[in-house]
Amino acid sequence: MGNSTSGGNPRRRTWARTASIGATVLVAGLVPGTGTGIAVDEGVRPVDVDFAYRCALPGGEHPAEVRVSAALPQQAAAGRPVRPTDVRVAVRLPAEAVAELGALGAATANGAVRLTGRVAQGDDTADLPWTRLTAPDRALPATGPYTVEGAGGVPTVTASAGGDLTFSTGPVTLDLLLRQADSTPTTPPGLSVTCEPEPDQDLTIGRVAVLAAPGADERPPAVDEPSPRPGDPADGAAPAPPPRPPTGEEPGHRTGPAGECVEEPPTPQDPVPSHGYIAGFANVLKLGSAMFIKDPGLMKVDMAKATQTYQCPRDDGLVFTMYSDATFAYDGKPQLPPVRSTFLTFGFMPTTATAEFTLDAPMEIATGSYFSPDGQFSEVTKGTAKLWVRLRDVKVNGTPLDVGPACRTARPMELSLTGRGSYDAEGRPHGYTVVTGGPLTGTATIPAFRGCGVTEDLDRLFTASLSGGGNHTKMTQGVLCSPGQPEHCPDPPKPKPER
Repeated sequence: MGNSTSGGNPRRRTWARTASIGATVLVAGLVPGTGTGIAVDEGVRPVDVDFAYRCALPGGEHPAEVRVSAALPQQAAAGRPVRPTDVRVAVRLPAEAVAELGALGAATANGAVRLTGRVAQGDDTADLPWTRLTAPDRALPATGPYTVEGAGGVPTVTASAGGDLTFSTGPVTLDLLLRQADSTPTTPPGLSVTCEPEPDQDLTIGRVAVLAAPGADERPPAVDEPSPRPGDPADGAAPAPPPRPPTGEEPGHRTGPAGECVEEPPTPQDPVPSHGYIAGFANVLKLGSAMFIKDPGLMKVDMAKATQTYQCPRDDGLVFTMYSDATFAYDGKPQLPPVRSTFLTFGFMPTTATAEFTLDAPMEIATGSYFSPDGQFSEVTKGTAKLWVRLRDVKVNGTPLDVGPACRTARPMELSLTGRGSYDAEGRPHGYTVVTGGPLTGTATIPAFRGCGVTEDLDRLFTASLSGGGNHTKMTQGVLCSPGQPEHCPDPPKPKPER
């Protein structure tokens, strides 16, 4: 970057996790038009301007250089949209700021760059949200400065009157997703860095000459924000991460039509071995009761076996997804500790049985990380598993009932669990995060039973008593022992289940 000069006192320190700014706009005086019929040479002119900024990290403010690059048309007719192209915003952080990121354990960073500038025509001005600029994953240097560069499409600007359109820079926010050398998240896994321009400098990016149209309706400045489209998430809702971990052939890069989502292909990683404990409650809807998995089961996790980025313009944000898988370990089998429970079968008959839950295959886990509208760095984790359910040691009203050695579901039970959590400005976790644990909730569908009974067929009895959907499940995971959390190794704490 070139040199920039600035004067005046540094601005007050600010550091906030900012919400995403709205969708594409048609700006300023500046309103949608249908064309003028005037032939205009709209040859483009590249602009490349450096500005002096100050960026606030948790440890303090740091000087930074911001370079804004774009291609602007030299002139345009009133009523015709002006769209800057080849837009790039690069923020060069000094070595001291990079050291702060390194102190968090960050080895790489990616995310988004958001510039909120201004566009003016005479005395009329409007906000200019260049907020969908994606910054690719880059390694942090051991020493020296580091540049975060975002690129992407930006809104059009339409002027209904003649006169120069002036584009100016403004506050810049870096939404950084930070990963350690083994691709696991740092704590906190994300950082929102707010940068403000230094005072007493020209903030102009560039100008476009707008030619007036005879008889044009010269309306005042306006910002036209599109109405929400069907299927758009409500305020505060999480952007949807890719729905499945990579299996078999990995999908390629997918780019939808304008305004649709972009999904990069998953990047395989060497999984990070971790382990912890899990316990909780599983309702049996038909019996109006719950099984209490009070003995925490050991869960072995292959964390970050693949990573992926996913961006939806309608959400105005980027989701970083980490794929993992997990299995249970008890008595040399991929199962939870056996659960001894008593129910009132058919509402009056006390029935006691031991249930065993054995994984058919490792549980697949997808953790989406993103900056939420409330200003926090949030995570949504979705786990899916298929478990065989076996019943043994059954007693009905105190009398043993011989169900045989193979009384189990005819197919694996489908279990889906979701955990939601976030990190605050101090890096403290709230709710569920994959590395610190917490509550996971979901539902299970219990299939029909087969192979039950020795002297008589008991399949129908257990199917009628237990099988069906809508069985609420709430599990509590403890903190994981992992390379990034050696203080919890080798035996991490066991969780206390939450109802």
